Amino acid sequence: MVHTEIGEALARVRKVCGSNQSNVIQSEQMLRPDRELLLRTKWLQPIMKGWYLLVKPELAEGDSSKWYASFWDFLRLYLADLHQGEYCLSAENSLDLHTGNSQVPSQVVVISSKGGGSTQELPYQTSLLVYADPKNLPQETVSFKGLKIMGLPYALCRASVAYFQKNQRGAEIALQMIRQSAELTHLLLKHDFKMSANRLIGAYEALGRDVLAREMKEELSAAGWRVKAENPFCNEVRISQLPVRSPYCARILSLWQDYREIVIASFPSPQSPPSNGEVYLETLEDLYEKDAYHSLSIEGYHVDEALIERVQKDEWNPDHDRGDSETRNALAARGYYEAFLEVKKSLLRLIQGENPGKVIEQDLRKWYQHLFAPLVRAEILRKEELVGYRKHQVYIRNSRHVPLPKESLIDAMETLFECLKQEPHPAVRAVLGHYIFVFIHPYMDGNGRLGRFLMNTLLVSGGYPWTIVRVTSRSAYLNALECAGTGREIAPFARFIASQMINP
Repeated sequence: MVHTEIGEALARVRKVCGSNQSNVIQSEQMLRPDRELLLRTKWLQPIMKGWYLLVKPELAEGDSSKWYASFWDFLRLYLADLHQGEYCLSAENSLDLHTGNSQVPSQVVVISSKGGGSTQELPYQTSLLVYADPKNLPQETVSFKGLKIMGLPYALCRASVAYFQKNQRGAEIALQMIRQSAELTHLLLKHDFKMSANRLIGAYEALGRDVLAREMKEELSAAGWRVKAENPFCNEVRISQLPVRSPYCARILSLWQDYREIVIASFPSPQSPPSNGEVYLETLEDLYEKDAYHSLSIEGYHVDEALIERVQKDEWNPDHDRGDSETRNALAARGYYEAFLEVKKSLLRLIQGENPGKVIEQDLRKWYQHLFAPLVRAEILRKEELVGYRKHQVYIRNSRHVPLPKESLIDAMETLFECLKQEPHPAVRAVLGHYIFVFIHPYMDGNGRLGRFLMNTLLVSGGYPWTIVRVTSRSAYLNALECAGTGREIAPFARFIASQMINP
């Protein structure tokens, strides 16, 4: 009877969530008995007074992934309900969204026609500040995920000097996305943003966009303005020519440029790669069982040496052994072995001197397809699901970093391949190749295993040893990745990989 009541309550709540196009629901949208029952059975998590998140009871305590996945949906629904469209996200939050900042922000600031100006605490160290400023409520707005944000040119005009100093790379990307001076000068004149004009012209001069800066000066001078360029950046500008076709590509290039010297400083000097690729691959076989055990265990698979050895010796028989055909762990172990065989082929090409970026670009899809080939043979996955990149948004458990949207994956992966092709230092290729790959998260599953394969092929081809990230170091490994993804600090991750390499 209890299960029937829960099922009926869930059906009613899910219908409302479907109309909201999210897992967020207001208290007033539920029957009180439904709300109390689902709260008691942990199907609902409170967000704030009157607002709830539909989850699954088995969700681990402290697991923030469901909240991060629903963060923008909650803001969309909450602000629409509270302000009926009379609001706009701040310039800084708007610029983060325009420039492809994939991190869930710790705080969102909203300008509205009404509001108390107090901070509303939200789950997992996030918050919302709504303040009333009806006279300066922007009219130049666009929609992002159903939220009203400032258009890119207007947000640049409204951004404070602190934004250029604290988020310099984001500001550089936003500035490079402007194609014509008139996009800015029209708004500067319309709203009498004289201080912003000095700041923007100074920023473009620092970026080396002299033509655009000169055009802005001429257009503003023709309107009677006296312009004095002021560079708003605290640090040296390192990105002068970013592609404007995609902010995600620009962000990847920005991260690569910012991080590469830090990685080099965290690693020992590279040695010569193996002189004989065929001989090296034979020695690699001795490491396979250990590598497979730790890499699969990091992803939550329960494998042991006996299972790995059975798979490796081709004694895994899904046609005659029901356990082998249905066991998730056995399928994962078999896929890892088949992918490993493909990885060895790629590694041989790298040892023989082929360009790393070209090899990875050509072979990565083969690794992915072999990693999941057993699931296709078991008819768990369809063949077409292993072609191309993911078709849906994914989220990483307990991470503020949200992987790139599916529409940006082709451009982003092409940018990664270009970085690998042009990077001269093997440690940078390995560490940033792994990090940027999981930052993009191009596949629905298997990104961690493929990222470690990618890292190791690039380490070995650069004279470093094949490096096993042990399952006992899982927390340190994931924390270091999170620090790079949300704290914008690559040194902990680079030092972690170097320590695993030196202390196998």
